[in-house]
Amino acid sequence: MAANPALVQIAPGQLLPAPYPHESFVLKRSGVQLELDQVQTQKGKWSTWGQLYLSNIRMVFVADKADPSGLIAFDFPLGYLRKDKLNQPIFGCNNLSGEVWSAAEDGGPRGSLPPHSFTVYFKEGGIGTFFPMYYMLATQAKQAYGSEQQQQQSQEEAVGPPPSMHDAQGLASRAFVDPNDPTTIFITQPVDESQRLREAPRYAANYGVDEKYEGGERAY
Repeated sequence: MAANPALVQIAPGQLLPAPYPHESFVLKRSGVQLELDQVQTQKGKWSTWGQLYLSNIRMVFVADKADPSGLIAFDFPLGYLRKDKLNQPIFGCNNLSGEVWSAAEDGGPRGSLPPHSFTVYFKEGGIGTFFPMYYMLATQAKQAYGSEQQQQQSQEEAVGPPPSMHDAQGLASRAFVDPNDPTTIFITQPVDESQRLREAPRYAANYGVDEKYEGGERAY
């Protein structure tokens, strides 16, 4: 998990994640609420509304409005999620909960920092389109990056190739569209190729380099 991944503006007030090399975004889900703990905000938690983006390697939450700390987005590598599960309460909205390891120094399975707990609440509409695509891509990513035990080994042993762009684009083109689910499917990429990042994410056993807020504070 990384605070404030790179974003690009495609229209006034509309921010999208900047894609990594070989990354393909498959969907966007608006009207979701994120609750996340152990972040560098005034209360140490973040509860806010925004949009959720899903690609072949990660899930990215982009808030409608930045927190006073400068926090506006979070990056959840699919291969480093754990205990993620879909909850469908009788009373209340569908939600996806789980944990994700920190990308900060001393984070990761071998570090001293505990994983972050998160819950994504789908406040508007169903999940018949979103969840099957999330489940398939997350399962592929976890298989590619190995088990939690493998993640505790060296970078060379732990990291394998992520699900391909071709797989993700094929999944989007064949996706079942639930009329009760307002998810937007990306048949073509929402970000211009000129805005694609040049370097791949440095995911490893402890998830690479630290990320920073715009204000210069260390992300958790």
